[in-house]
Amino acid sequence: MSDWDRASVPPEWPTVSSQVLSRARERALQAIHGTDKASAAERLSVFYDVSTNYAGATFAGLTPNELGDITSTDLHATSLLSVEVGPQATRRLLTSGTARDQTLRALRAVPDVELELANAETFLAMESLYSTVKAALSSSSSKSSNPWVTTSKLCARKRPALFPVRDRNVCGLLGILGLSDFRADWAVFQYLVQDPDVVAAIDELPGLVALAGAGRPVELDRQRLRLLDAALWTCTVW
Repeated sequence: MSDWDRASVPPEWPTVSSQVLSRARERALQAIHGTDKASAAERLSVFYDVSTNYAGATFAGLTPNELGDITSTDLHATSLLSVEVGPQATRRLLTSGTARDQTLRALRAVPDVELELANAETFLAMESLYSTVKAALSSSSSKSSNPWVTTSKLCARKRPALFPVRDRNVCGLLGILGLSDFRADWAVFQYLVQDPDVVAAIDELPGLVALAGAGRPVELDRQRLRLLDAALWTCTVW
């Protein structure tokens, strides 16, 4: 990895090539600026319109969202992003016991910071939470239980400025689906939210959405990472 990567992420984590980073940056900028599709501002004005059935305004914003707890509200907000938290996982996460205790301990160790400011210690805390949540969500009755998408979305609900919402659509768009390692994905997303051009494009979105969605009851997320996630995801489905 580059000097930036080695300084930001734990040295034992997988490397990401400069080619992968460059491709992800190019595709992120295309998704934000819009090319042959509707502009990101137009898409987000719909995605964050509270009169529609989209989850944009509700996923991170639904209250309460306690920093150190996981509640039924968190599971409901997560389910709004087209994933399911089953009965067994619900009991593990909400009922007193080993799984809940381990998950809350890992959650409380993760600082409430932006991904662009995350260092190696932050990433290790994120890894611990991700692994613990994934174990709690895994079904004992499934031979191939790998709830990586639901895990990413629940972690993003709890730390919306820190955890990217990883799914096949977004990872495929960025060209990182083949990396097959959440830690490498996180490094790519940090690279994006530290890139001056990507940051500038994200920061322009609120003003552009206000123009594109004039008259709409739009409630945007405040975090850059959430706006980036939304711009990427809507680019894959519009």
